[in-house]
Formats: sequence, structure tokens, C-alpha cells
Amino acid sequence: MTLPRLNFTSLSSEEICGDIVRSYQLAAQRLGYPTSYTPANIDPGAINILFFFWNIPWKSIAPFHPNCIVVNFEPMVEGSHSWNDNYLEVLKNAYLWEYSQSNFQRYRELGYRNADYVALGWEPDAAKIVPLSDVLPDSEQDIDVVFFGSFTQRRIDILDALTRRGLRLKTTRDRSWSLQERDNYLRRAKLVLNLHNWDDSRVVEMPRLSILLRHRKAVVCELYPDSEVAPSIREAVVGAPYDRLVDTIEALLADAPRRARLERDGLERASLPLSPPDVGPALERFLTWRAQQPDRITPAVMPRVTICMTIGDTPDDWQSSLQSWSRQRDVALELIVVVAGSRRDVAEAAARAGIQNVQLISMPVACDRPTARNIALAQAKGEYIVFSDAGDSAPVERLQRQAALLESCPGVDIVGCWCEAQAATLCFAQRHHEILTEYLGPAPLMLSACMIRREFLERSGVRHDPEFTVHDDRHMLCKCAVAGGQFSVIPELLHRPAAMGPPGDPARAASFDSRARVLMLRHLLPHCSSEALDQIAQLYAQWWPPQLDFAQRLLATLAHACAMPASSVQPPVVEHEMLTRALRNGALRLLQVFFEAGLADKPWLEARFTDPEIARFLAPLANQLPVRPFRT
Repeated sequence: MTLPRLNFTSLSSEEICGDIVRSYQLAAQRLGYPTSYTPANIDPGAINILFFFWNIPWKSIAPFHPNCIVVNFEPMVEGSHSWNDNYLEVLKNAYLWEYSQSNFQRYRELGYRNADYVALGWEPDAAKIVPLSDVLPDSEQDIDVVFFGSFTQRRIDILDALTRRGLRLKTTRDRSWSLQERDNYLRRAKLVLNLHNWDDSRVVEMPRLSILLRHRKAVVCELYPDSEVAPSIREAVVGAPYDRLVDTIEALLADAPRRARLERDGLERASLPLSPPDVGPALERFLTWRAQQPDRITPAVMPRVTICMTIGDTPDDWQSSLQSWSRQRDVALELIVVVAGSRRDVAEAAARAGIQNVQLISMPVACDRPTARNIALAQAKGEYIVFSDAGDSAPVERLQRQAALLESCPGVDIVGCWCEAQAATLCFAQRHHEILTEYLGPAPLMLSACMIRREFLERSGVRHDPEFTVHDDRHMLCKCAVAGGQFSVIPELLHRPAAMGPPGDPARAASFDSRARVLMLRHLLPHCSSEALDQIAQLYAQWWPPQLDFAQRLLATLAHACAMPASSVQPPVVEHEMLTRALRNGALRLLQVFFEAGLADKPWLEARFTDPEIARFLAPLANQLPVRPFRT
């Protein structure tokens, strides 16, 4: 397969952020992608990777969509320069690579539709590395502290405090520096300060740290137990909270041997555990997504579609469903209806609706819906299958659109769509792995919104489980995922599901719901033990024991499961991060319930951050936790 050309472009200056762009470009080149780097230029003949487009309106990018990927390198904190209408609209519409786990975790709040977590990592060839032999001895370092970056009041307050203590500072407060000036000041500095622009940010500025460590500098960095930062970075810098930064700087200035060790060892400590940006899986996901966009799909020529419907004794609105399916355009429709007893009214209604190919299967006694659907499926002749509930309806183009995607993308087995439900519009994820992780959340893809390739069902042997009298739809799609089915979703309202009443037995329904999710958990976390999976499944139990040690154990199990497995075959980072995001949401709900019940408090939460594994797991939730730990 010929790989497409990638054009990397940036609206930031080469002197300031060129190493960031080159890190991603070099990672792509090593995978065989032809690349170009043209600052401030979108190339219509290539796939464009856009950096630092935080003040450009979406209308300027939209003509090049879906051939653009926007890379976000901004902490999305309200009140920051990037929190503006232009950029927020871009984030909601563009295909996105996100550098921050904290931003990635808040994807619903920020309006991300298609986003991957693609961290900067470490690319040694992105910029020069100062050799140790070029580091000035302490006696020739005539600047105490260097700071460069934008200025907010919290930064100004620290710098003013340092000045009042008589320290020698060089900052960009009065003017910008040239690259030569910056490098000269860094060479002469005893240490460099790295601190957040905004109070609510806990995302450590890795791009700036990359520059400082390449220059072999001792760094004092604003750090907290809930900061989003790689463990190796904590070892490469001297960390302190905001209110102890000034004292920490003075102490490090007085400790020349420690500064020398940081100059000598900091770069290696930070970079050795890290790898270049993980762009390979991210690019493959983007190309798969792009191939499934409407402008890439050729209309199918009269695809054969079988609708499998069951009609029970209740007065469901099945007649409106027959009318809706009869109006579907440009498909060869087959309708198989399983009914209890003799129902001539169904056959007559189908004839009135103009459906020519109807098969009515009359059961002598009422049977459960999963069994009835399996009976209908056994008689299906269409290339594609839809399991319809009585009362479903759809726009006239739904079946044609879904069949066209399946015919254009032979690797896809199941195509869903967005739904117009009674309470709200259900906008499901569009990409396979993200669709699967939504089954660990409150609103996963609905079976009645899907079209399934019959060849996949025959090959895999997946069928409805008659034991699942509730949540059989969810269980069916989870079984499809475990069997290797590949999912996609058309991001348009193409389905109106039937209104479903509450389950008769809530406890039984909760049990079936949990079992379906456990099936998906085992598929997504194959490295976890059965004991760990059983514990994680308790996230979806109907009730939890009102003891704090239960929450503590479950939180530890979640954190350990989401730590990257120490096996030779690791899942792609972007997929693993999507799964982690879903389980973090479950952990957040757990914490909220225990706080609302008065069983947990701030000291207990802060104590959890003494465990490095739990701290890494919870850090991206810092702004969403029931209480904000370690607040300045």
C-alpha cells in the first residue's frame, strides 16, 4: 500500500516550537510516510498535520477537512489564550491529536468528536543536545534564574519574589528573545524555572522541559502529586508546589553539587524511559476514519438487506415500523417477522406498506426475543442484517447509507448511526476501539441502530443468548466485539429507536448489564487476572458496600489494570488511553458516590496519591474530582 504524503505545518515560529513539529515528523518518516514541513501553509494535495492553530477560525480549516489533523498543545483552561471561540470551534470539528491526558479525559466537556492521545514523548534528533563538555562551570554561570514564556499574574508574583531576594534573573517580561539570545542565557544560567501559566492547570509543560533538558540545565518545576507528568520527569527535575518555589530555588542555588548532578544526569533520566510520539497507530486510525467519511463512500447498487423483527402480544407500534422500512430507498428489502400465534394482520399490514418480500414466522407459543431473533436470522438471505424493534423508524436513506459503507469498507462488519431518542440525541463514537470502550459507559451503541454483515455472523457463529431476557442487545454486540467484529458509526441521525419501558426486575436487569460489560472488559483487558476483572466489574454492580476500604481496593485495582502491561506485546498507546479514559470515568463516579455519602473526604483522597500508580491514574481527573486535592 502506498502511504499518503504528510505535510507538517505550524503557526508558531520555528525558533520556539520547531522541535515539537520535527518530533512528530521524524516519527512519521521512520514509519515510511513521505513528509514535508511548510510553516503556515496547508497543502491541499497532502494530509496536513496542523500545530498551534489556536487562533484560526474553523471556516479557514474546514475546506481541507477531512484531510487535516489538528495537534493540540495547549492546556485547555478557561481564561487562557487558547480558550477562545475560534479554537473551541476547531476542537469540536477537527480530527484531533491531543498531547495531554487531562484534556483527553475531558473530551465531552471540550466537545472533542474524534481525538487520539498522542503525547510528545522524546525524539532525540528533533533538536540539538548540548554536550556535557559545553556546560559552563558553576563559577562562570553569572545568571541565577532564567524564565521564558508568557506572563500571567501568578508567574509575575514568583519572579518579583525572586527579585526581592536579590537573585539575578533573565526573563522575557520586557521583550522576546532571539534563539541565539535564549541559548546564551540558558548556558549562563545556574537554573531555569518552569511553572504553570494558570492556577487550574496540572499539565506539566513538557515542550519547555524538553528544551531545558537538552541544554543540560538544572530545572525547578512546579509539581504536585496530581500533576500530569511522566515519572522519569519527576526524577530529572526538582519539583515543588507554587508556594514553595522561591525557597526551593534558593536552596538549589546554594547546592552546586546537586545542580551539577542534574546537569549531568537529568537528560538521561527523563529521556531513557520515553519514546518518540506514537504516531503509527494514530495515523492508521485516522486513515481508517477518513475512508469511512461520506465523501469517500460510493452508493451501493441495490444491496440486499434483511430486517429481522419480532412482534409480541403487547400493542407495540409495529405498523409504523413497517411503513418506515417500506420507504427505504435503493435497497432490495427482505422482512422476516417472528410472531406468537397466527397474526394475519401483520402480513396484511406489510402488504399494504408495499413490502414485497415478507416472511412471517408464527410461533405456537410466545418465546423470548433473543430466541425469536435467532430464528429470524436463520432464515435471512440478505447480505446485511438489521435487528429491528417494533416501533423503530428511520429516514429513507438509512439502509442505503449503511450498506454503502459496508460495501466500500470490507474490513468493517458492523455499522451503527446516531439516534434520535426521546430524551436526547445519542451521538456514538465513530471509531472501532472508541465504540468498544463506550460499552463501559452509560450510553453505548444500540443494536437496533446497527447493520451487520451476515457473512461475519456466519463466520463467527455469534447469536443472541436466550438467557439474556434484558440487555440482550448489548450482550449481542459485546459478543460481536469479542469475536473480532470491526465497528464503525455514521455520524448522522439515521435511526429513531422504539421507546423502551423500564425493566420488570431492576436487580435482574443490573445483573445482565454487568455481565455484558464484563464480557467487554475481558476482551479489552486480556492481561488482567480473573480476580482483577471480577473486582472491576463491581463498578457496574447495582449497589456497593458502604465501607471505604471497598472503594480503596477497587481504585487500586483500576489503577493497576490501566498501568501499561509489562509484557513484550503492549497495546497501542492511543487505544490503551481510550480504555483508561473509560475506566477513569467509572472511578470518578465511584469517588463521587462515596463523597456524597460522607464516607470519603479530602485527606483520604490526598492519601491515595501516595501510591504512584494511583496518582498517575487519577492525575488527569484533577479538575473533575469531588474535591480538588493539593490546591494552592
